[in-house]
Amino acid sequence: MKPDTVFLRKCALETALEALEECSPERLTRASLETMAREESLQGAWGGASMIFLLAVGKASLPMARAAGEIFGWERLRGLIVTKTGKPGFFPGSGLKVFEAGHPLPDANSLLAGESALTWLKKLPSRTPALFLISGGASSLFESLIGGISLEDLRKLNRSLLGSGISIEEINTVRTALSRVKGGKLLREAGERECLSLILSDVVGDRPETVGSGPTVPNAENTAERAREILKRVGLWGSLSEAVRQTIDQEALNWGSITAPSRSRTVLVGSNRTLCLSVARKLRAKGFSVFDQGSSSTGEAKEIGRSLAALANTIRESNSPVSAPAAVVCGGEAVVTLDFPSTGTGGPNQEVALSFAIEAAGSPATVLLSMDTDGIDGCSDYAGGLVDGGTAERIKRSGLDANQALESHNASAALAGSSDSLVTGETLNNLNDLRILLVGAQGGRKE
Repeated sequence: MKPDTVFLRKCALETALEALEECSPERLTRASLETMAREESLQGAWGGASMIFLLAVGKASLPMARAAGEIFGWERLRGLIVTKTGKPGFFPGSGLKVFEAGHPLPDANSLLAGESALTWLKKLPSRTPALFLISGGASSLFESLIGGISLEDLRKLNRSLLGSGISIEEINTVRTALSRVKGGKLLREAGERECLSLILSDVVGDRPETVGSGPTVPNAENTAERAREILKRVGLWGSLSEAVRQTIDQEALNWGSITAPSRSRTVLVGSNRTLCLSVARKLRAKGFSVFDQGSSSTGEAKEIGRSLAALANTIRESNSPVSAPAAVVCGGEAVVTLDFPSTGTGGPNQEVALSFAIEAAGSPATVLLSMDTDGIDGCSDYAGGLVDGGTAERIKRSGLDANQALESHNASAALAGSSDSLVTGETLNNLNDLRILLVGAQGGRKE
C-alpha cells in the first residue's frame, strides 16, 4: 500500500472518531440542558420538584441519561432506561431501572419496558415533570402492542420490513400502526404535566416524530392508513397474519389526531448534520478542500458507492467540484434490498464500501470510509468499511470474488478478506450513516 493511501486511510478514520467523540450523546444532551438553564427555560417544576420522571430509550440512552443525572441530580430522577442488549454495565442511580431489550428485532424485554413506562405514567403525581430522552433504536427497544398482536407477529413483520429496501421513516410508520406507545401515544398518557423531550436524530430530515417512531411527538397523519399503503406497495400485506391486517384496518378506521399537551416541549439535541459539520471542519483544518454533500444521501447502498467512485474520478480528472487534496463528506441512510433469501453477512455501509472499491479499483490515493455511527452495520459485527483503490485486488488475492460478494450481500466476508473492515464496537451513539471520501494530490501512481 502506497504511503499516500496509508496517510489518507489514517486521516479518514481519525477524523471520524474525533467527530463522534465531539458529538457524543452525553455532550450534546448536556449542552442542550445547559443552554436551557442559561435561558431560564428550566424553571418552575424542573427547578423545584423533588422528583423528575425519566424515560431514556434508544441506543444512546445511557450517555443521554448520564448527562441528565449530572444536570438535575441523580437523587431526583426516577424511572426507566431502555438500552440495547449487550451494552456495558451502567448503574446510574437507585431510582432508575435499566432494561436491556432487543435490536433490530424487539423481544420480551421491549414489551416489558413499554408496559412499565405506561404503568409509571398512570401512577405519577400530576405535578411531577417528565423528561424523555429519545434516540434511534427506540422503535425496537420499546414497545407496547395493541391487543391481539403477538410478539412473534411483530418480529416477523420487522424482519420483512428490514429487508424490503424501504426507508426507516416508512418502517416506523408501519410499527406505529400496531403500537400503544408510538406516534405520540406515550405522551398522551403523560397528561398535562410538564414534559420535555430531548431528541437525538438518526433519520434523514430530522423529523422528531420519526426518531424512534416518535413516542412523545404526535403525528398528524393517519399512520395506520399510510402503513397499509406501504405494506401493499412493497408486497407484504398478503403475508401478514390476519390479526395484524385486522388491527391496521381498524386503527385506520378509528384514527384520531393526538394533540400535544400545552406544557410539552420537544428539543433536537443533535443529528447527522451536527456530525457532518464537525467532520468537515476538522478536515479543513487538516488541509483538505471540502465538499459537503449534506445529510440527505439516501438510496440503494451499491448505487451510493458507485456514485462516490464516479465523483472521486471527476475530482482527479478535473478538480471539480473541489480540487485535490479533496474531501467529500456526506451523511444519510443507505438501504439494502434483499430480492431473495440471503445467507450472506453485511450491512448497507459495507455494501457502499465494497461497491466503491470495485468501481475505484486501481485508483491512486483514493479512500472511502463508510460507517454506521452506532458501530454496528446491518447484521454484522462491523461498523462499515474503510477501502481504497487497492481493496478489490486484495479481495481477489484472498480468494474471493468482490462482485459476487456484492450481489450475494456478503460484503463482510469480502472486506474482512482484504483487511478493510471497520471495527469500532458499539459507540453508544446513533447519528445515522457517515461517509468520508478523500482524494490525494495529483501525481499518485495506481494501486
